[in-house]
Parts: sequence; structure tokens; C-alpha cells
Amino acid sequence: MSDSVESRQLADAEPVVEEAQPPRPGRVKLLVALSGGEEDLALVRAAHRMAERDGVRWRAVHVDNGRTTQQRRLRLEQAFALTNRLGGETHQIQGQGRAEELLDYARAQRVATLVVARPRPSGWRFWRRPLVDRLLHKAGPFDLVVVAEAGARPRFRPRRVHVPLRWREPAVAVLWTLGALLVAGALDASLELANLSVVFLVAVLASAVLAGTRAAMLSAVLGFLAFNFFFTQPRFSLVIGQREQVLTVLFFLLVAVVVGQLAGRGRQRLLALRASREQTHRLLSYSRALSAATGRDQVRDIGVSTLEQWLGVPVVFLDRQAGESELTVRSARPGDVTLDGEALAAAQWCWNHRQPSGFGTEIQGNLRWRFLPLVEQSEVLGVVGLELAVRNGGLGPDEEALIDTLVRQLVMALERTRLVGELSEVRVSEENERLRSALLSSVSHDLRTPLASIIGSASSLRELEPQLSADDRRELLDGILTESERLNRYIQNLLDMTRLGQGGLKIERDWIALDDLVASALKRLGAETGNLEVVRDWSDDLPLLHVHPALIEQALVNVIDNAVRFSPPGGRVTLHAERDAETQELVIEIGDQGPGIPPEQREAVFDMFHTGGEGDRGRYGSGLGLAICRGMLGAHGGSIRAEPGEGGEGTRIVMRLPLPEEQGAAPDAD
Repeated sequence: MSDSVESRQLADAEPVVEEAQPPRPGRVKLLVALSGGEEDLALVRAAHRMAERDGVRWRAVHVDNGRTTQQRRLRLEQAFALTNRLGGETHQIQGQGRAEELLDYARAQRVATLVVARPRPSGWRFWRRPLVDRLLHKAGPFDLVVVAEAGARPRFRPRRVHVPLRWREPAVAVLWTLGALLVAGALDASLELANLSVVFLVAVLASAVLAGTRAAMLSAVLGFLAFNFFFTQPRFSLVIGQREQVLTVLFFLLVAVVVGQLAGRGRQRLLALRASREQTHRLLSYSRALSAATGRDQVRDIGVSTLEQWLGVPVVFLDRQAGESELTVRSARPGDVTLDGEALAAAQWCWNHRQPSGFGTEIQGNLRWRFLPLVEQSEVLGVVGLELAVRNGGLGPDEEALIDTLVRQLVMALERTRLVGELSEVRVSEENERLRSALLSSVSHDLRTPLASIIGSASSLRELEPQLSADDRRELLDGILTESERLNRYIQNLLDMTRLGQGGLKIERDWIALDDLVASALKRLGAETGNLEVVRDWSDDLPLLHVHPALIEQALVNVIDNAVRFSPPGGRVTLHAERDAETQELVIEIGDQGPGIPPEQREAVFDMFHTGGEGDRGRYGSGLGLAICRGMLGAHGGSIRAEPGEGGEGTRIVMRLPLPEEQGAAPDAD
């Protein structure tokens, strides 16, 4: 360790937070010691700048001796959060001696530089050496860097907090001392004087555990007086006549004071740990609630309700939308809270200047409200207003630090929802672009192919009509008709998908038999099924369907058309139907002898523009047919799925349509 102490002056009091860099490989070279004081944030920023300059890993550590106040814990959480944002690491050390623990940890980690804060001038405890002096005295194999803040810090004068004496403390001390006196009186004849003092020590310990240090000190004094008055010679007098009894009484008083102090501090530490655990649990619950919120409105309401519940003051949240010039109250607790013109002006100033205003600040400090800006990455996300004037005693340091912590978490949650919203917009834009590209591919290929056939056949008829025989002309006309019907189906699919996507599909139900639907669908397909065997397999007593005939017919056309396209020449397409008595549905199965659908694509084939990965190079259509089938059957409460064919050959499309509950209302099938 170098004997000279390097003092670094910070450039400004509130520098802009730099972008966090990814952790560097290797061991930690720079260590910064935090104490929970106001200088911790400046220490973290200075350590970050030194680590960036030297290109090394750095870590912030704190030695926890169990006596850290709630205010210091909140400051430590802020410093640790800033460390993580700047790319550093954090660690807590349990121990009593801060200098010794820091030295041991620095040696174990083999750090090259230890950064500490400049000691503050103290108005008392002149016998306690500052941390810097103790580190220099003990020495170590690293450089010691002392960071000084830009402005001179005031002389440290610890503020004594006078807690009013509660009735419970003297009551506990008096009762336990009286109990010890009674027990000691009963044992006076059988125990020596020194052993009787242990009875009064028990009263001191019990008072410390039950009521604290002051009760323990009061019990020690009362026990000293009672022990001297009732059990030393001469009795019933504060005079001690025997020399050996003087030492006994004095040792009792000394031990009672020490034991009472230790027990009282242990109780105070236990209560502080309980309060810290409760505070940590509440902050964790608050953080989890914010992280679980999916929208800006939920995050805003959680933040406002938590501030109102924890601080017990009215809270409002203000912001403005794009195109608005004035702030608007978006959320308030209680719900009937309103702001006057002066308060709204202070909130507007807070938004514009990104600084707190109102109660307890330099800007319009006479207001009842304090407004805090929610700023992240130079962007104002909102303004939180707290009516702190309703609290007569004002806010303590712990509550000020708590407000800062809650507001900081609220800012991070709002920023997260903003980024998620922007990411969702980008994803929607990308999806729209993908669908647009797929639609253009479909139009450019699947619609152009039949058009080219129609144009070619029509041109041949016009230019070569004298040379063509009657059979050739009929064949060309059949080709024009077939391709025109194919083109019509493509256009109908596009229109149907548009109607499904915009919710414009109306279900006008009518009673119809499955035979009629299948016959009409096969008639529309026409010559496309000419070289295939179409097998119909269902009983004559199938119930009528109460559906939109045109929609179900279109669904059948799309599925049968797919089966025809994928089946080999001379293959077979099977149509099977039966009634499922358990679910009261009509099950329609259409099977082919094609190559089949891989298991991982059996669900994807019902997505728009899914063509098996071939895009516009495929020969099997635009990928809209099955997607439209799912939409049309879903509009009727039905379903559709793809399964392997019988014996693992081909594909079987299973369509399910619910049957009406009252078949008696249907007309006769005849």
C-alpha cells in the first residue's frame, strides 16, 4: 500500500449515469468500500470511471456489523443498484471490524486498488481513528485511493434522537427488580452475598430483553440500591460497613451495567433486523408486483397505491400523451383527490425541468404537494405527487430514502413497459410485413398461373381458330373454364380470409344434409377430380346440419382440393362421416394417399400462408385454404385437425361440427 493518499475531486454532484459495460473476464482488480452514507453514490461513480479508464473489473462491498440503520440500508440498496447498472459487482461482508474485514477481503481477492471515502471531520469520538488511518496503519499489498466530493461536507456532528420514555420501560424494570428482591429475600439465609447478586442480574437481563437498554439501566440502579439496602451490613442502610462487601456491590453494579448494555444492544439489533427483514419483504413484494404488471396502467396503479399505503398521504400520478400540452391526473389515491391550479403549475414545472418541486423543495416550497419527476435515459415518464403537508411531523430520513427507492423502482418498471410496448410494435410491424410479402407472393404466383393458362388458351382460340378442330376448341374452352374456377377459388379464399380477420363474417344458418354439401363441393371442383377415385362412406341416417351452407361448402372444397392436389394420379380420396354420440358432433374425415404431413407441421398447416416451406415456389397453393377452414368451422363452434392416414399412408383431415340439441325442429331430409 502506498503511504501517500490520492485525493480525487468529483467533477459534478449529479453526473449522468453512463452506459453499463459487460463484465470483463478475470479477477476483480478494483474494490470500493461503501458505508451507507450520502457519499456512496459518488464513490460508485468514481470507481466506475477508474475501472473504465484502466479496463479492469470492479466490485462494491459493504461490511455489515448488524448495527446498520434503515436509512443506511436504503442508501446501500441505491448504491448497489447503481453499481449493477454501471457494470460492477456487489458483495456484503459480515463482521465487526470494518478495516480488518476490508483488508482480509482485499488480500483474499488480490485487488490492486481499494477506493474509500474521505473521512468527515468529527465533532466527538476523538479517540476513534478514521477508516483511512486504520487502513494505512495496517497496510496491505494494494493502492489506497481516497475520493473527495466536489463540495465540502459539513462537520459531522451526530444527532441525538431523544425517544420519549414509555411507561412500559420503568414498569418492567420495577416489577423485575421487586421480583428479584423477593427471591433474594427468600434465599438470604442459604446463599452468600455474592451469590445473591446473580438474582438481581437476572432482573437486569430480563428488563433488557423485554424493554431495552434504558429499562436494563434502571433495573441495574434499582437492584444496586436494593442489594445495598437490604442485604449488606448494616442492613436497611446505604452504608456498607464491611470492606469485602464494597467490592461485591461495586462488581455487581459494573457487571449489571455491562450485561444490561450488551443485552439491550442485542435486543435493539434483533428489532432492527426484524424491521429490515419486514422492509425487505415489502420491497420484494412491491418489486414482484411491478415485474408481474403487463401494462403501463397496471404499473402506475401499483406504484400509486403502494406509496399511499406506506406513507399514509394522498398520491397522484400525472403525465401527458403525445400531442397534449398540459399534464393530466391519470391515477390518484384516494380516488377523490384533485389538484388546484398552483399545484398543477408546480407539476408542470417539475415535468419541464426534471427536478422536484413543491413541499420541502426550493421551488414553491409553500405548497402542500411535492412533485417528483420520473426520469429514465433523459426521458420523462411521468410525475408523482405526494401531499406531504398532511403529516404534521414531516418526513424522517428513513422515509425520504424509502420514497426515493419506491420511485426509482417505479421508474424502472415504467421504462420496462415502454420498451416492451415498442418491441411489440416492432414485432407487429414485422408480422404485417411478413404477411404482406406472403400475400404478394401468393398473388404473383398462385393467381398468375391460372391467368397465364386462361390467356394462353384464349389467344390460341383467337389466332388459331381456323386450324383447330372441334375437339381442340372444346379442350381449350374446358381449360379456360377449369382455370377460371381455380382462379375464382383463390380470390374467394382471399376475400374470406379478409372477412375472417376483420370480423365481418356473418353466420346465417340453415338446415342442410351432408350429401348436398359434398355433392355441391365436388361439382365445384369439376374436372380436377376426374383422374381420382372419390369414395363416400357414411350412413343414410346422418342428422341434418344447422350451418351456413356456403361457408361449410367452401371449407369442404378447400380440404378436398388439397387432398386431390397431394394424391398421386389414379389415387383415391376417401370421405367418411359419422355421428359422435358422446360429444354430439358430426365427424367428417377426408383422407388422401399423398406423402403425408410431418408431425411437427400438423398444427402449422392451419396457419396463414404456410406452404411447407416452399413459399411461392410451391405448387400446392397460397397456404390460405386450411387457415380459412379453421376460421369457418370455428365460427360454427367446430374444429379441424390433421392426422396421419390409415396405415401411416397419406393424411387425414378431421372436421368436427356440433349438432343441434333439438333435432325435432329440423325439417325432413326428404
